Amino acid sequence: MKSLYSVPITIFGVLLNMGQSYMRIGSSSAVLKQFFFKRFLLLLFLFSLLIPVFFLSIASGAYSLSLGDVIRCLLDPRGENPSGIAHTIVWFYRVPRTIGALIAGAVLAVAGALIQGITRNPLASPFTLGISSAASFGAGLVIVLGLKLALVSREFLVTSSGYVVVALTAWTICFLHTLLILMLVYVKGFSPESIVLAGIAMTYVYSAGITFLQYFAGEYQLREYVYWIMGDITRVDWGRLWVLVAALLVTAVSAPFFAWSLNTLALGDDVAKSLGVDPRRVRFAIALIASIATATVISVTGPIAFVCLMAPHIARLITGSDNRYLLPASIAVGAAILTLSDVVARIALKPVELPVGAVTSALGAAFFISLYMGRRRQVVME
Repeated sequence: MKSLYSVPITIFGVLLNMGQSYMRIGSSSAVLKQFFFKRFLLLLFLFSLLIPVFFLSIASGAYSLSLGDVIRCLLDPRGENPSGIAHTIVWFYRVPRTIGALIAGAVLAVAGALIQGITRNPLASPFTLGISSAASFGAGLVIVLGLKLALVSREFLVTSSGYVVVALTAWTICFLHTLLILMLVYVKGFSPESIVLAGIAMTYVYSAGITFLQYFAGEYQLREYVYWIMGDITRVDWGRLWVLVAALLVTAVSAPFFAWSLNTLALGDDVAKSLGVDPRRVRFAIALIASIATATVISVTGPIAFVCLMAPHIARLITGSDNRYLLPASIAVGAAILTLSDVVARIALKPVELPVGAVTSALGAAFFISLYMGRRRQVVME
């Protein structure tokens, strides 16, 4: 349960470091200093919005809770003052699920912003590099092929150990896939085009493997496999939450150090080299970090689409393209999007819960259609 406090502490530390670095600007740059301070306040506002989102997620579901019930349960984590079913629902189900949604959304969003930065492509994401397909293929090897070859049993598959085997296999395939992608693009000098093309090519390879697995799967195997590839937050519990916390710490700590390099890459490789940035080394490091962090999240939640794409776009509309603000803003926006999507998944057809991956896909499609129509309307007016 310590993870409940480690996440806001990490976020506060990142914001504090940013604020201190920006306030070191000299008094001769008063206008620039005011500009940075406004951006810092904007980021602080975005992260503060996660507080009502957190309480809304705890209170929402098939069993609705009032704000008073939520606060009483949160202030009594050990259940010393028994509050019946409310305490069980809050601490054993909704708190880890909500924290998991916040962390998973934050990691996916900042990973998407990093990949978009190194490829200079607003439509790129870790999913474009084939991370989702690789994870789905790895999970299918255990769920479908493992049952077919009697390497695992139905009873083992539904246990915690069975879940760990599926998650580790998915993560391992993602890791090997990332290394393969980096080896392929190394030949082409880590150009933005080579990264995207290599990812798309490998995505089709895994898609073929997933199709074969689904075709030869039995009824039970197919049902379990389809449930896994839908992507859902209900699998997150206190034990699995630490895996997501580790992914968040890696991305939240490393991402700010790449902000300047990403800003220079946006000006072109030649300009980046003239400013002392090695584009190949930066792209290699960022692609590795973003891919492994995304693979870690997917191994716990399954593939959750569009957060990697949608959150950086929204953050860019709010803070601009400067990665010093875009990366932390993406963390806040991604956490809010996935948590609110999980709330919608719980209450849209309650007591039936929808997979959150379906909700994020619907939101993502609607967002990009509206974005496309808005730009088209702007072009016509010009």
